Amino acid sequence: MCIGDELVSGKVVDENARWAAARLWPMGLDVKAMITVGDDPPAIKSALKQALDSADFVLVSGGLGATEDDITAQVAADVFALPLAESRRMVKNLRYFFQSMGKTPPEGIDRLTWLPQGAEVLSRASAGFKLTAPQGKPVYFMPGVPREMHHITEHHVIPQLVEQFQPDQIRKSGELLIFGLDELEVQKRLKGIAGELGIPSLNLGYYPRFPEVAVIFSLSGKQNQKADQDLAAVLKAAYRRLDGHVVAKGGQTLAQTTAHALADHNLTLALAESCTGGLIGHSLTEVAGSSSFFMRGYIVYSNQAKEELLGVSSQTLAEHGAVSHETAREMALGAASRAGTDLGLSVTGIAGPGGGSPEKPVGTVYFGLCHQEKVMTKGYLFSGSREQVKLQAAHTALDWLRRFTEDHAFLYSH
Repeated sequence: MCIGDELVSGKVVDENARWAAARLWPMGLDVKAMITVGDDPPAIKSALKQALDSADFVLVSGGLGATEDDITAQVAADVFALPLAESRRMVKNLRYFFQSMGKTPPEGIDRLTWLPQGAEVLSRASAGFKLTAPQGKPVYFMPGVPREMHHITEHHVIPQLVEQFQPDQIRKSGELLIFGLDELEVQKRLKGIAGELGIPSLNLGYYPRFPEVAVIFSLSGKQNQKADQDLAAVLKAAYRRLDGHVVAKGGQTLAQTTAHALADHNLTLALAESCTGGLIGHSLTEVAGSSSFFMRGYIVYSNQAKEELLGVSSQTLAEHGAVSHETAREMALGAASRAGTDLGLSVTGIAGPGGGSPEKPVGTVYFGLCHQEKVMTKGYLFSGSREQVKLQAAHTALDWLRRFTEDHAFLYSH
C-alpha cells in the first residue's frame, strides 16, 4: 500500500510496490493486491482496513516524514485504536543519526518520534515501525523514499515474514528479451515447453516492450539446487526454440548485450547514422565502458554531410538516392575507413511521416555493415510512427552487431 498525493496525481511514479513484490515472490510470499491512496485520512483508513481483511500481512510506504502532510502514524494509531506516544527508541535513533552526521536536527523532526503506542521501531537508520493486528497479522509502515523503504524491507521486513510464515516453496525466475519475433510467434514457439521438460510448476509471462518481447519464466520447488537446475534447463530449451532471437537475459538490454560482446571480442566500431539521428550511438554509450570499442559516430542527415564526412559519391546519391543499398554500403565503408575501426555500421532511411514514395514508402530503411572491406547491406520496411520506425531501426542495427560478434558468417548471410 503506497501513500502520497504525488502518486495519485501522476506526478511521481510509484517504484516501491513493484520492487517489493519482486523481492517477496522468490521467498514464497505472494502479493495479493497493490493499493495507492493520496494523503487523505479517510481513504488511508479504508484502504488499510480492506488490506487487513484480505491479507495475512501488509506493507505500507509513504507519509512518515516530518512535514504536516505526513499523517501515516496518526492514521495507523486511529485504525489500531492506539494513542500516539513518544518512542524512546526513535528519539535515540534520531539523536544518534544527526550526531554521527555532525548536523543539528531540523525543526519539526520530532514528529518522527511520535508513533502508535507499542509500535516496534524497525530500523536505526530511518523511520519505520511495525504493528500487529488481530490474528497476528503484521503491518509494516515504512518511508516512501525508495532507498529507505528498500533497506527496511530487505533487512527487517522479509526476514521477519519468512520467520513467521515459513514458506515451503523456493521460487526462481529468469527473463529473456526477444527481438525480431512478435508476441504470438514467441508464444507459439514456446508452447508445450513445461510438458517437454516435465516441470509442471513452470509459468510463462509475455510482456511486449516495443520493439521487443520479454518472457519471464517462473517456477517453484522444494530444493534450491533442483530449482536452479530446472530454470537452467528451461532457459536452454527456450534459447533453442527461439533460434537466435534472444538478444538479452536477466533484465539486461540489447544495447548492453551488444556493447559487452563488442568489448569482449576486441572489436572497434564507427557508426554512420542518418534517419536514427544518433539513437544507436546513444544506446551504446548508455553502457559503461563503451569507449573501449565505440570510436566515432557520424550523424549524416543531409546528402552534403554524407559526401563531406563519409566520402559517399555524389553520383551514387544522384543515381540511387540517399536511401539505398549503394548509399548504405558507402556510408559503412566510409565510417570504418575514416575512423580506422574494425567495423563500420550505417543506417539510412525514411522515418516519416512524409518523404516516402511508391518505390520507397515511409518506413524503408537500409543498413550496411562492413568488416575488413567486406560489406553486407539489407533493406527493411518498418511500420508505425516516426519514433517507432527509428526505434526499430536502432534495434536492428544493434542486433546486426550482436549477431556478427556471435558468428562472423552473419556478414555473408545477406
